[in-house]
Amino acid sequence: MLSASELKKYSYFSTLSDTALNELAGRLESVPVPAGTRIIRQGTPPDYFYFIHKGELEVTKRNSFGQDAKITVVNEGQGVGETALLTCTHRTCSVSAKTDAVLFRLGKKDFEEVVMTDSTFKDMLQQTVERQSSYITMKSYRPFALLEPEKMLALADKLVPETYGPGEDIIKQGDPQGPYYIIKSGKVAVLKGKPGAVQEQVAVLAEGESFGEEAIIRDQGRNATVRTLTDTTVLALAKKDFNKILMASHLGFAFPEDISPEERSRYVFIDARVPPEYEEEHIEGAVNIPIEVLRGKYPELPMDQEYLTYCTNDSRGMAAAFLMSVNGFNAKCLRGGLSGWEGPVASDSADLISLPRQ
Repeated sequence: MLSASELKKYSYFSTLSDTALNELAGRLESVPVPAGTRIIRQGTPPDYFYFIHKGELEVTKRNSFGQDAKITVVNEGQGVGETALLTCTHRTCSVSAKTDAVLFRLGKKDFEEVVMTDSTFKDMLQQTVERQSSYITMKSYRPFALLEPEKMLALADKLVPETYGPGEDIIKQGDPQGPYYIIKSGKVAVLKGKPGAVQEQVAVLAEGESFGEEAIIRDQGRNATVRTLTDTTVLALAKKDFNKILMASHLGFAFPEDISPEERSRYVFIDARVPPEYEEEHIEGAVNIPIEVLRGKYPELPMDQEYLTYCTNDSRGMAAAFLMSVNGFNAKCLRGGLSGWEGPVASDSADLISLPRQ
């Protein structure tokens, strides 16, 4: 058991009064935790506050898209679980032991009594909760869910909020490429059409989803109009920051010369071109999922497969690999696309927009 003087050495408790430290020392319960143990489960009522004496804990959050976002790693001398206790809400994150650990825990009733005896400590905890809340919200957005915490922090001051009323165009088809956008609140419609023709709605995007990556990755103009359906706030990320952090984190490549004939069966090849291009010639066994409809196909694609995306050269294959990686798939772009492929090809439509064979 830690004494009051030992607790004082930890910065987490350095603001506590001697009275509160003595109270805390007498109520902390030591708990050894093996690596891999789930300590806190997201969505459950709060029961304990945990202080890490030895080891490391990993904090994760499952977002509305089903992704388990890694929030942070908590080390010796830090605490977890205070947010739900302070706000009287269910747990917003899960916490597991990354290594063997020794924790000290404090029950809900004891936590409230100790915190209430020291206003300085309570203020410190509330400030910590406010910072964590903002960060966790950012990590709930689909493009950021799988980013490492340090990369997420690097993005935090580069996102510029923009607000639009209903019926406004955030981007217009044919415009030069611009920022990448993440929807903070509201809904938008994605519209496409040939020049001079009426545009058709091809998708609706909501909070946490993003758009604008294809023009940046392919280094072309906007290929769709994005129009607000409600009051909408987006976070704009400049192209250079998108390339440096997001694209560098989510876009990987596989080289045709590194894929032996024996290894080809381990991959699902996705042809991201339009059907006429696919029908003319494609990698043997590849399935055709044009980049324009890829977002709608995610629920049908197995998560336990390895995917290689491609087009004639690189651009649509790169955009497809990025989108799939952001959504948690193990996907890479086949470098050089069909032009660089020396394996077998076919020219039929048997696998046109079909699912990967199991």
